[in-house]
Amino acid sequence: MKFEVSVSLDKERYRTYIQAIRPDLEQDVGRSTTRISEDESRFYIYISSPDTVALRAAVGSITRWFKVVKDIMEELD
Repeated sequence: MKFEVSVSLDKERYRTYIQAIRPDLEQDVGRSTTRISEDESRFYIYISSPDTVALRAAVGSITRWFKVVKDIMEELD
């Protein structure tokens, strides 16, 4: 059994975030697999894990990456 989560993000608002963390999103996170796709207006992040513990850890990692980018962007302003 696999556990999966997908997140849809507005492309205009999150473009800088995605550019900053794309290399991390295109790699496996622990026991989880992540991938990213996009269309004209949205980014889609997909996380697949063998169990809920790994899924929670992957979601936590990605959330922290977004927070780091946000903090850096605020510091640069």
